[in-house]
Amino acid sequence: MNIEEKLNWLQPMLFKQFTKTVQQKQLAHAYLFEGISGTGKKEMSLWLAASLLCQEGEANLPCENCQNCRRVFEHQHPDVIEIIPEGLSIKVEQVRNLKAEFSKSGVESHQKIFIIEDVEKMTTGAANSLLKFLEEPEGSAVAFLLTTAKQRILPTILSRCQLVHFQALTKKKLMAELETKGLSINQASLLVQLTNSVEEALELNGNEWFQEAKKITWKWFTLITSKDSQSFIYVQTSIMPHFKERDAHRRLLDLILLAYRDVLMMHYHTTDVLAYARYQKELDHIKTEYTGKAIIQALEDVLLSRKKLESNVNAQGVFEQLVLQLMK
Repeated sequence: MNIEEKLNWLQPMLFKQFTKTVQQKQLAHAYLFEGISGTGKKEMSLWLAASLLCQEGEANLPCENCQNCRRVFEHQHPDVIEIIPEGLSIKVEQVRNLKAEFSKSGVESHQKIFIIEDVEKMTTGAANSLLKFLEEPEGSAVAFLLTTAKQRILPTILSRCQLVHFQALTKKKLMAELETKGLSINQASLLVQLTNSVEEALELNGNEWFQEAKKITWKWFTLITSKDSQSFIYVQTSIMPHFKERDAHRRLLDLILLAYRDVLMMHYHTTDVLAYARYQKELDHIKTEYTGKAIIQALEDVLLSRKKLESNVNAQGVFEQLVLQLMK
């Protein structure tokens, strides 16, 4: 699907509203697009950028086929500047360079567009520098700030942007799309719990490390829920050799959390999508071994382990302690 079709699928209401805004030439000078990954924030900013630069579209809408449109969507147009974090943050020097670009006229047009991804990762200096620009914009320019964590952005920056919330896709809608891509229900059911992005889901599904991670996690979960003492040793023999990096440690806890979530849903007979749909028979048996209170406690134990990881506590120690907590 082209970008217009994708946006109409991802965010039908927002796309309709922005289409009207573009047609009426009423775009604001600064927007903050907030929502989880995979909801179309970047695609919308590029489509709007193309609408400002396209020379062949009708009613001010981008044609998506002319040279300007193609270069915008291919991230090659000189008047569309995209900024992403350098390492873990957006540095003050990046914003200074941005402001310098704002003060110049467009290379090929009178319009300049700036897209800043993960804007919540700006350093304090960068945020304050950006604030000064938002207070006193120069020239014919539009800025799109993209974030997944609105609460981490300075209130003064929030107040100077038009805030736009991007709704997450429903799990059933995302599953249906993944099925059209050739994934089975069993494959899609776990992926839709981990991401709201079709592209990321497909990438995960094709990742050999992730496929093995699923098997290891499920084995660990069955050992723990059956009160098997091997679950403690399993941390050293199977968990740590496979889950080596910090992101992998977080992924493990996400996967084990979803397993307990499935047990909770089955215990209370809720109708949401099961993450481990392929193991529904096993989950049906496991739920009989737990009270609702015990399942909730297990979920809290896993979430507490996640907090410990974020505090840089040794991962193996966190996982071993989690086993002891879960097997009480």
